[in-house]
Amino acid sequence: MSQNIYDSIPFFESYSKYPRMEKGLAGASEWPLLETMLPPSLVSKTVLDLGCGDGWFSRWALDQGAKAVCAMDVSKNMLSRARALSPPDQYSGITFRQVDMDIEVLSEKLDPEEEAAYDVAFSGLALHYLVNLEAALRQVFRSLSPGGLFVFSVEHPIFTAPQRPGFNKKTGAGAAQGQQDWPLSSYFAEGEREVNWLGAPVRKQHRTISSYLKALRTVGFEVVVVDEWGVSEDDSRKHPDWPNDGGIPRFLLISAMKRVDAADSL
Repeated sequence: MSQNIYDSIPFFESYSKYPRMEKGLAGASEWPLLETMLPPSLVSKTVLDLGCGDGWFSRWALDQGAKAVCAMDVSKNMLSRARALSPPDQYSGITFRQVDMDIEVLSEKLDPEEEAAYDVAFSGLALHYLVNLEAALRQVFRSLSPGGLFVFSVEHPIFTAPQRPGFNKKTGAGAAQGQQDWPLSSYFAEGEREVNWLGAPVRKQHRTISSYLKALRTVGFEVVVVDEWGVSEDDSRKHPDWPNDGGIPRFLLISAMKRVDAADSL
């Protein structure tokens, strides 16, 4: 079962002050790169938004001309916020559903005619919380129509790897003012990591890049694009809350396609 930390009131109130909650797309630093991995047009497409949070991607998809969006999240608080920000007179095409992707069968949450009927599936920074990633990927695979695209982001494995994560101040010749190092350890020791974030213990699952790619291929996806996002000298890639980290990768971004000749693998 996924940890539902966002239904903790103190945690949710703290997280609500984060840029990506206050600003939506504008507060998601990796969004410009992630957007390039999506289809050039969403007009008349059906979209699945997994780990929808407050619904920012679902609203964006509908604004881009999507026919319908099914938005799922484990958190009641997030879904309540998403509904409040998505007035029915403007976003009637969005259906919000509470789903724990770690224990529930995704296809059972869909109407029979919806199975294998989504053109695009999207997940923003949610899959690294799942214990059983491969099972969830099988569900996504089955929900997509042939030729459908799955685009997602996760915390970069370099960032999730350390057993005791934390920046160290960089010293020595050539160190930029205020620059900090991210000590990498335990990269190949996959499994649960617990970090203290916003005053609460948060559980994540560390996987290597190769494990993400292998899981996608195992269930039948064809990997299309693999990219990485990290702070650079480009102002558009900076984040006001993050230290000068010397350019470590923060997010792993992947797009994968359900081949037209692929058979359902659930």
